[in-house]
Amino acid sequence: MRLGELVGAIGGLGLLVSSFLPWYSSGGENATAWQAFSVTDIVLAAAAVVGMSVAICVLFGISVSYPVAGSSVAAGFGAAAVILIVIRLINPPGGGDVSVEFGAWLGLVSAIAIAIGSYMGMQPMKAPRAASAG
Repeated sequence: MRLGELVGAIGGLGLLVSSFLPWYSSGGENATAWQAFSVTDIVLAAAAVVGMSVAICVLFGISVSYPVAGSSVAAGFGAAAVILIVIRLINPPGGGDVSVEFGAWLGLVSAIAIAIGSYMGMQPMKAPRAASAG
């Protein structure tokens, strides 16, 4: 497994876990990503699953071609997740006196990891160098 696939998988797991943590609070009530969003949470879940699927495919040797193709799909979902999370950090749902909680920040870091790791996974493998005689 290459570094990009590992980073993408860790980011996917982090995004999935963070979606169940509090993202927003207002008036003593907390809301997770699943409670606060109507469509954004589906994009976040898709990014998490696709990010993890590349590493699972490599780990179990399911397909030779999927890691590069899956990485390109995961990079797209990861970038979309980053954009949607940044928008929701700037403009939290519900308006009023809403505080951004730890889960939202963990979600942002995880989405960035998916995007970067997946981008790294799309890069061609480098040929090993021949040992120099001497």
